Amino acid sequence: MNNTLSKAIIILVSVFLVTCTNSCRVKFVPDFDSELYSKIETTSKAVDRFYLLMLETTSAKDNERAYSNFSKQYVEIEVELNSLLLQNKIRPLNENSTRICEIILQTWNKYKEEHKEDNSISDGLIKINQTYMQDLFFALQVSEKAKEILINQPK
Repeated sequence: MNNTLSKAIIILVSVFLVTCTNSCRVKFVPDFDSELYSKIETTSKAVDRFYLLMLETTSAKDNERAYSNFSKQYVEIEVELNSLLLQNKIRPLNENSTRICEIILQTWNKYKEEHKEDNSISDGLIKINQTYMQDLFFALQVSEKAKEILINQPK
């Protein structure tokens, strides 16, 4: 009788432990945020549009690419980038995406200051800046999309 009772207790404790360990889950990344993902896409498109329009509708000749002709768009995009950074900062467990946003904002400001100092920008530099910004936004999109994949993975 004692042996049967001991086995029953061991089985019950084992079942309890298995249930507890399967129901506990430690989170190391935040949940996917579809609104934030949409905002990343929208801001990425705005940056892309900015460079493509500059490339297609102006030339470096005749001062068409003077910084003052684009200062308003630089500010509008910087406002969106600041907003993205803030939204990423307030999310817990979101250090990687926050860091990517910081790099995007720093890079944007660097490119803006270079344009302001030179008061012009060449076709080649526009293409380089556009490509680099696309790559940074791609990294941010992948970072956010990975959270969705982690949440929806089979258990």
